[in-house]
Amino acid sequence: MGSRPWLQHAVPLGLSAISNRQKCTPNPDRNLFHLDLEVTDPLSLAQIMKTAILLPTWVGDACMATPTIRAIRNGMSDISELCLVGRYAPIAVLEGLPSVDSTITYKPKSKDGKTLSRRGMIAELKRRKLDLIILLPNSLSAGIIGFMSGATRRVGYAKDGRSWLLTDRIPLIEGNVDNRTLPTIDYYMNIAKHLGCESDNLAMQLAVTDSDRILAKDMFDRFDFAWDHPTIVLNTASATGESKLWPTGNASRAARQLAIQHGLQVVVHSGPSDRQKANAVEFGAAHPLVKSMGQIEHLPMSLSKAVLEQASVVVSTDSGPRHMASALGKRVVSLFGPTSPGLYRTYNLPEKVLSKSMSCSPCGKYKCPLMHNNCMHGITYPQVVEAVLEQMQLAVGDLESEIVRERSLPRTAA
Repeated sequence: MGSRPWLQHAVPLGLSAISNRQKCTPNPDRNLFHLDLEVTDPLSLAQIMKTAILLPTWVGDACMATPTIRAIRNGMSDISELCLVGRYAPIAVLEGLPSVDSTITYKPKSKDGKTLSRRGMIAELKRRKLDLIILLPNSLSAGIIGFMSGATRRVGYAKDGRSWLLTDRIPLIEGNVDNRTLPTIDYYMNIAKHLGCESDNLAMQLAVTDSDRILAKDMFDRFDFAWDHPTIVLNTASATGESKLWPTGNASRAARQLAIQHGLQVVVHSGPSDRQKANAVEFGAAHPLVKSMGQIEHLPMSLSKAVLEQASVVVSTDSGPRHMASALGKRVVSLFGPTSPGLYRTYNLPEKVLSKSMSCSPCGKYKCPLMHNNCMHGITYPQVVEAVLEQMQLAVGDLESEIVRERSLPRTAA
């Protein structure tokens, strides 16, 4: 508790605000108290004007939340403000979405005066007098944030002992459906369904601006790359698990072969914490058509989005860049090992999934429990090169179809 002082007063403050019509009763399944909320005049969806959505922590999960964000905005037409709340990375990757009116960025223990702390973020939510807050993360801390926001309705999954903090609790198991087994995109969309905003459109989306593209063009110029030349973006890293990493040697060999034998430009993707790995791939490839983003001094999320948008094909581990590329309409070669392709599937253009069949995979572990990482090491560079060339052909077909579609559109008089 000492490490999270903001939590010390969270429950007492919340309980003091509970009306006399809310009853605490023991929950026989847990050594916790369950709260039966009896709302006299529940706020109808038609009355909801100010809405906030608390985003998940990881970039990939934020991308997978975009169909739900869009569905909620489209399904609740009377919303006057839709605000996204999250840490820097998920807020940055979703910047520019047409469904969103405002954002609140926070860092839990921020003391720099520039970024809101968790306390400051909660204070800002209270100031906005929300009608509804939707909690995409499953954690107890997310439930406490929702409760302390003062929002009239607080919607999320009944998980991690936080049911009593919510006004609208979505059960993990509904009939014969265990929501925990749903693909993440569907798992989030189920929240929209419970609000009457379900949509069949499960495609992810991101926005890229002209200023973002200028950053990417400047980087291409620095690399001596042609902007319109076929380019492969290669991402071997992952912020969510060492077990997801594709070996540097394999990546270097794949990049070199794509450059030498096929004349393709290869950009090795890098975030601020991935520079060393990305630069090692470039060093191993030892070819002027293979360059690492790790060389660039400033690596904002906007640069990553523009670089991925410009790619002909993206090769990525199961990580943020994979979801970003898919959301931007790119052909993707996805490298899976410790995670399940089904659980993290996407609904944009079909991906080419490469994996090594192992009895221990998918384990879902941050580090390989058996200390060998064979599920990722077993994906060979010739497999990746072949998959890239296959996706390149499909990308050419996509481009030709787009040209035909644009030519068929009626022209307006000048």
